[in-house]
Amino acid sequence: MLASSAAFIFLILIVFVLILLINGSRGISFKLIFMKPGPEVDYGIRPAIIGTILLILGAVGLALPLGLAAAIYLNEYAKGGILVTIINQGINNLAGVPSIVFGIFGYAFFVLALGIGKSLVAAWLTLACMILPTIIRTSQEALKTVPQDFREGSLALGATKWQTIRYVILPAATPGISTGVILSLGRAAGETAAILFVGVATGIPAFTGFLSRFPAIPYELYSMAISAPSSTRNIQWAIALILVVIVFAFNLSAILIRNRAEKQRL
Repeated sequence: MLASSAAFIFLILIVFVLILLINGSRGISFKLIFMKPGPEVDYGIRPAIIGTILLILGAVGLALPLGLAAAIYLNEYAKGGILVTIINQGINNLAGVPSIVFGIFGYAFFVLALGIGKSLVAAWLTLACMILPTIIRTSQEALKTVPQDFREGSLALGATKWQTIRYVILPAATPGISTGVILSLGRAAGETAAILFVGVATGIPAFTGFLSRFPAIPYELYSMAISAPSSTRNIQWAIALILVVIVFAFNLSAILIRNRAEKQRL
């Protein structure tokens, strides 16, 4: 039964990839990838590619240290009790909040209340809030997998609590933490609703700064899907394929880092 389920899921994945490759390859072109939109180029997504990469790096760059610090505190320092239980339950609840809610929160708090305005920075902060619960939860689970003997042995040798965490626990938990980063990368890269209110725009010919509005592939794809003529369907497939390739490249990098950490651990 389990084998059949796994085979069925794998088959669905293969069909999805084949459909994406077949349809996307029809619209892929040099101009689409490397040119910016202008009078001579109707559909060029170079600025959107750059914006998407910056969006992913910024959101994960903000969420990872905060999430890891929170996980370390909750797992290694917190003594338990009702407050810690409430915090953990809150993290679990936030992980299930729809992305559109984070988008509205980002607009109300970062754009309006803090006065950041619609910009890449506001999008970073919004996406960081969205992926933070995932990073905290997966990091906690990774820290829990480190044997207690590692901690006791390090402390018995005279290491401080922080030295034990930094040089013993974190290296051993890196593979599990990397899994959380991989999940966060995929969610941050594909979100449209979360960034819809905080600064993303279409038709921007170039990146103009971190405090300015920015293009992103998910929003470009969304805009074309609802307003572009049906004759651009192949281009839409091509843009979707490019987004999947970008996410795959980031995930592959995280997997390589995780595998390297596992080898060093052994």
